[in-house]
Amino acid sequence: MVMFMILIIVMDPTIRTGLGSAVSGLFTPLFGFGGGYPIWTLCAASLVLVLFTTVVRHFFTDWVAMGRQRHVQKWVSAQYREIRLRGNLSKMRRLNELQAEMMRDSTAAMASQMKTTIVTIVLAMAIFLWLGVFMYSGTTTPVISVPWAGGVDFLKPGPFLHIMPTWILIYMLLSVPMGQVLGAALKLWSFRRKLDAPPDGSWRERRREAAE
Repeated sequence: MVMFMILIIVMDPTIRTGLGSAVSGLFTPLFGFGGGYPIWTLCAASLVLVLFTTVVRHFFTDWVAMGRQRHVQKWVSAQYREIRLRGNLSKMRRLNELQAEMMRDSTAAMASQMKTTIVTIVLAMAIFLWLGVFMYSGTTTPVISVPWAGGVDFLKPGPFLHIMPTWILIYMLLSVPMGQVLGAALKLWSFRRKLDAPPDGSWRERRREAAE
């Protein structure tokens, strides 16, 4: 339902402009910089959005559990191949029980992630729709300096992807690296905390029971 609504907003320019103008009173004083520094506007907007979405996604996602589930799933798949060759029906039944429990855990984790995704999508759409209005009507000049050229009209298509304006390309070049670096740093911090905590051997016990 949310994705369908987002698709309608993206495809309808009237809705895009209306929603972007509606939130301009909030974002323009924060990131507008008087319309004279569009690069700083893109930097500030991408930084705030990356910080919010990455931090929310990180703290509502159990990355260790996800890695454990993938590891156990690979082990279960390997055991299934071995069991089919040997015809061990009792072991097959135990593996089916383990896989059913893994599916329940995976479904619960996906449901939790979907809730946080909806929250982050709402803010991302609000900022991006505002940028779509501000970059066209709120800036004093459309000409900026970029690494690949001295003066570029950021309202015209960029050099790499000619189907989108240059300001969207700049926004992507700013936000994607920041998101990757921040996500990696948060994961490293969380994994170190997990390593310092007492080990959880529940999956090892269930895996050993299924293997016996």
